[in-house]
Amino acid sequence: MVVLVLVFLVYSFTGEPDYFRVQATMYAAQDEELTSWMFQEFNHAYGMTLTIAFVYEVVMLILTGGATLGKLLLGLRILPQNPGREGILNRLLLCLRSGLKMLSLYVLQGFPFLICSLCIFANRECRTGFDMAVETNTVYYRKKGLYQDENYDSDTKTKKYRSFLMGKS
Repeated sequence: MVVLVLVFLVYSFTGEPDYFRVQATMYAAQDEELTSWMFQEFNHAYGMTLTIAFVYEVVMLILTGGATLGKLLLGLRILPQNPGREGILNRLLLCLRSGLKMLSLYVLQGFPFLICSLCIFANRECRTGFDMAVETNTVYYRKKGLYQDENYDSDTKTKKYRSFLMGKS
């Protein structure tokens, strides 16, 4: 929803991505040349939309330390599997995670994104393919940063919680 609002705001100021032009071209496309132009217009608009989504996600993940507005509302945060990997390296890997998502959505029009998202049903920790690639977990937390279970200890932070996720008590 946030990305749609951002796309609308960018369109209001720049005129891009112009999905209205794409729609008009779709209705007018009756020969091969117009159809080819319509796909070029769509790819341009789609690429701009994914760029806006990528910038939004990266900015939010960096500013909040691993959450977008939706994750904040639901009490979720993306944390590294390795508790020692905080700071700049973690933020760079969060950017890489976002980049992998957007690249898969652009290059193969979402099919790899579907596979990576369906990975949550194939592993015990319910991690997506993007989380596996950059070794992160999406976890539930309270507003004060505490996990809502007895396995969180503020001294060892995420280490105890991650050992709980891995089945080691």
